[in-house]
This record gives sequence, structure tokens and C-alpha cells, in this order.
Amino acid sequence: MPPPPPPPPSAVDNPPADKTGNDAEPSSVEESMNDFHSHWEKRKTEGDATSAESRDSMYGHIDRISSGQVGSLMDRFSDRFGSELDREIIVLRKKQQQDLLSIKPTVELISGPDDEFEDEDDIDSEDDHEDIFPRFFEIVNNLLGDMDEDFIDSFVSSDDFPLFQSVGESPTNCDDDTKEEFFSMINRVLGELPEEKIGDFVASPGFAIYQEMGEIYT
Repeated sequence: MPPPPPPPPSAVDNPPADKTGNDAEPSSVEESMNDFHSHWEKRKTEGDATSAESRDSMYGHIDRISSGQVGSLMDRFSDRFGSELDREIIVLRKKQQQDLLSIKPTVELISGPDDEFEDEDDIDSEDDHEDIFPRFFEIVNNLLGDMDEDFIDSFVSSDDFPLFQSVGESPTNCDDDTKEEFFSMINRVLGELPEEKIGDFVASPGFAIYQEMGEIYT
């Protein structure tokens, strides 16, 4: 009888090499690092793009201001509306004058030469010019008061606010130089309002007062 075959080698003597476990761990770590890296790069890229866009927007606005492209309210809307805006202003002003005439007291003169009528017309015209400035301040005050908190905080902390505050204390007692300086300042501030607010103001009756003030102080 042939001798029996030798027993197979024991698993304890020759343990199988476990390559899967050692290889899987670095592969998993590498894959995890790649995912994190891709997310970080994507986030950083998006952040850089947003920052660049914000900087471009800010620098663009500064360039428009320094080059005079922002413009005043009158400059920004004269080109946009043209003659149509002029016609609307004339209609609004005519209606406003009719309203003023309807509320003025009627003075009945017993007698007097024609030159007294002419003097009375001149006095009425001067009174209208004197009365229009307080009304203009009230319109501007309400308009700026409707702006958002950021705009109000910026305006209150600006160099323009002391003049605005001084005029607001007594609009009826301002001299012509102060009125001219105030209108020039307000003309510039209104020109920097958001497009929506400017459009609302142009469509309001107060814009006719603004236009009339511009004819007096520009």
C-alpha cells in the first residue's frame, strides 16, 4: 500500500496575505480627500467669483461717480423722457396754477389806476416764489424719508445733512444763497436714488415743484 499523502499546510502556519484591507483604507481616504478637496475648491472658486463680481460692481459705481455718469435727477431723466416729460410738466404746472388761483381770496377794488393791478400781479408772483421753497423742502423731506434705513443712515452721516437740517429748522427764513445751495445739494442726492424711486418721484405732482425750483436756482 502506498503511504498516505502529507496533510495540507495549516492556515496558521501560512496565513493568507490580506491585501484587500490594507489597500481599501488608503483608497477610501484618498477618495474622501478628493471629495473634500473638490468641494473646497468649488466653494473657494464660487466665493472668489462672488467677491470679484462685488468688487467690479463697487468699482464700476465709483468710476461712474468720478466721471459724472451718475448725474443729477434732471440730467438722468431729460434724456429718457424728452419732450413727453416736458409736456407732462407743463400740464401739471398749469393744473397747479389753476388750483392755486381757485383757493386765492378774491379782492374787490373800488377804484384805482391800471398800474396798481400790475403792481399787484408782481407782488403775487414774488409771493409764489417765496412760498414754493418751503413746499419743495416738504416734498424732498417726505421723499428721502421713504428711503431704506441704509440710505437714511448714509445721508444723515454725510456732509450734506447739516445743510439739510439747518434749512429744515426754518425753510421760510432761508436767503437766496442758502436756497440755491440747498437745491444744488438735493439735485445731486436725488440723482443717486434707486431707479424705482426716481420713477415714482417723476410721476408724482411734487416733480413739477422740483422743476420750477430748477428754473429759479439753476
